[in-house]
Amino acid sequence: MLRNLKHMGSVLAGVLLAVLLLTGIKNEYARLLPVSSYGMQAAIQKKTVDHLFIGSSMFRQGLSIDVLEEELEGSVYILSYNGNQPAFMAMELDYMLKEGLEVGNLYVDLYPYTAAAAPWISDTKILLDTDLKFKVDAWKLMSANNDTKFLDFYELFVTANNEQLLTYPIHNHLVSAQFRNGGNILTPGGQTKEHLDSLGMLGGRDGIQEAQIEGYEKLLKLAKDHGIKVHFIETPKYERMYGDSDYMELYEECVKKVRELAGEPDLVSGEDRGERETDAKSPDIILTEELGFDFSDPDCFQDLIHLSAEGRTLYTRLLCERLEELQ
Repeated sequence: MLRNLKHMGSVLAGVLLAVLLLTGIKNEYARLLPVSSYGMQAAIQKKTVDHLFIGSSMFRQGLSIDVLEEELEGSVYILSYNGNQPAFMAMELDYMLKEGLEVGNLYVDLYPYTAAAAPWISDTKILLDTDLKFKVDAWKLMSANNDTKFLDFYELFVTANNEQLLTYPIHNHLVSAQFRNGGNILTPGGQTKEHLDSLGMLGGRDGIQEAQIEGYEKLLKLAKDHGIKVHFIETPKYERMYGDSDYMELYEECVKKVRELAGEPDLVSGEDRGERETDAKSPDIILTEELGFDFSDPDCFQDLIHLSAEGRTLYTRLLCERLEELQ
């Protein structure tokens, strides 16, 4: 009996050791798998990107890679992860720069809801694209701002992406076919006004999170240290969002914070933007309301916050016109 128990203990110890070893290998080396057509590793492999857009699904659904490549001079890449937050955008940029990526212009997603959330990774593709150190740093950030539990740790380091890894050749091929240079090439249609008006609003939040403000600060510092020009960009939302008091409170707070960090005056206070001393590397803030986009056209929206293929084409052309004016 004692011999059997010892044998069982040895087997369990061996299994545990194998699990730990495989988990360590996954978290450190999964990033070395053949790259897809989106995500950090695909960007790093390019060595140089003249125009790097980094954001959430707002950029994935809101920017046309076709129009950007047609209108902007140089190479273009859209780095987007679902729910991508400023704190993690900063970590992602830092990671890519340390991996040798050179960036000319950086375009940062200005979406209030991601800035109002406690730091958390919503898209596990981020974990496939990074090394163990990145994941440890991400866990520290999440733990410092959330009531994390062991199950959260287990899901992040042990179970995340296991299914994708087991089916990686097929999964990577199917998903990569939906992107080019990080840009979504699917063509979703718009909705009817009746459908958009029937959708529930997204609710309020408790204000912009300090950790996300620090993320914006880090993005600006990284850009300054590497000589990168920064543009903060807000993609269009359906008209009901701009009529929602909860959203607009966050929107105004977020824009004000970013203006302060970027060194721009608070336009609400009436301060003259022309009084700001500027140079070629001063950050720009481009809000949709300044571009003449039609927020009320249901054909331009999949839902309250994501553009249709028609909407993103129209919006991206307006954005490129503004970028040309700012040169």
